[in-house]
Amino acid sequence: MKTFLKITALAAITVALLGPARLFASQPAGPAQTYHGTLTGGTFFCNGEPSPDFRPTVTGTWNLIIDPQTLAQLTLNVFVNGSHDVAFGYNALTLLSFSDGVYVFSAFGGFAMATLDTSVTPARLSWHVEFGVSCPDQNPFDSLTFFGVADRGRR
Repeated sequence: MKTFLKITALAAITVALLGPARLFASQPAGPAQTYHGTLTGGTFFCNGEPSPDFRPTVTGTWNLIIDPQTLAQLTLNVFVNGSHDVAFGYNALTLLSFSDGVYVFSAFGGFAMATLDTSVTPARLSWHVEFGVSCPDQNPFDSLTFFGVADRGRR
């Protein structure tokens, strides 16, 4: 137990001293930005190809807050074929890259990726998740991408 506490304390100190510098070094400086939008569709994949057997209508809303002082926060409220499917509240996103107005984030230990393209009007969001299941044996899809456009936002 003492060893665990020492490792945890050392890790906390290391993150406190080095983590923020590395984490935010590639993030653009400036004030927090908030983007709100609607989901306009989704693609469900089986082994990297769009699923021929599962093509529902995807709608919903999303909200993305990008703040240079914290991890980005994404909320999603998703409807599939008109029925509420999932609501994600404040998913912490780690910025992987920012170039020419395009943000790429990772979430859930790399199982999910979010991309926000602010170089176009309206800005576009995509949310891609890899489920790690067998397709089509266990499920008609093994990954999905939801996509949408910003209704409003600030650069």
